[in-house]
Amino acid sequence: MKPDFYSENNSCVDAEAWEKKAKAFAIRSHKHLWGKNNEDPLSFLYLKGLNLNFIKKMSLGWNKFGHNRPCEGWGLPGKGSFFIPSGIVFPYIVEKKIRGIFIISMESPYSDTGSELILPGSFNGPLILGPGNREDRKATGIMEGLKIFQEDPDVFCVNISVPCR
Repeated sequence: MKPDFYSENNSCVDAEAWEKKAKAFAIRSHKHLWGKNNEDPLSFLYLKGLNLNFIKKMSLGWNKFGHNRPCEGWGLPGKGSFFIPSGIVFPYIVEKKIRGIFIISMESPYSDTGSELILPGSFNGPLILGPGNREDRKATGIMEGLKIFQEDPDVFCVNISVPCR
């Protein structure tokens, strides 16, 4: 039985292996964001309108350097590798489980249409922040969705459409 959070494109993913690697990556990147030499990513997030408490609450992180990772170790089909670029890390967490990892490029800090990459094996449908019984808001990207949700997470349910790349 395939998990409900994987699309048909990810039916061959070993969900347990993927989640273990995704969780480790999210934790490591979160520690990098709050470690030394973190001025650039924190100022990027500030310029995008996010406050420090919200950044921590959403478990955002920072992948300082891009690197290749073997598909096999992440539970992905194939013998090759995939590239994880540098940028802000957004772990999509639902019911305390990581369902997706998204990397937001910091290349253009003044643009609201930043480049977002979905790591292979991630859930790639619309992302929902907050319970569905609240005022529904739509967002066209992760940063826009985070800003809306930050306004009042007790009032809004944000539906974020993300490009599949």
